[in-house]
Amino acid sequence: MAAMSYSVKVTREHGQWIADVVDLDGAHTYAGNLPSLDAAVREVIALVENLPDGTEPALELDWDYSGASDAVRTAAAVGALRAEADVHARALAERTREQIVLLAAERHSVRDIARLLGISPGRVSQLQSSSASRDAVEAEASRRPHRDAS
Repeated sequence: MAAMSYSVKVTREHGQWIADVVDLDGAHTYAGNLPSLDAAVREVIALVENLPDGTEPALELDWDYSGASDAVRTAAAVGALRAEADVHARALAERTREQIVLLAAERHSVRDIARLLGISPGRVSQLQSSSASRDAVEAEASRRPHRDAS
């Protein structure tokens, strides 16, 4: 089942965050802080849509702060950039590990690998060790007999 996605318009009035779920009649709520607003929005969507219990965490929410102050809009944009950077950082880390394995298999020196990847030789060694440890764990797991749950 694909995750359900909802757009949520957020404003701030009298010290409270106000949320209105776009295109979902009756789905509006408020809270004193944003984490509480997130929980309240998920709960109101589940109630209005009559979703099964436990569905709330899987809901994808697109927060629209266009009705809030400049500072709030800017902070939300910075947060979105940070989330995007985190995705890129994870992908970069994985590609770096993959290249270390490939270059080491071609018998390149740690110093050459470090230079090519723009990291320190110490970091190359750390990543080689963690890759070797992970490979050993996976190899051991593949040698164990699988137990049938029946």
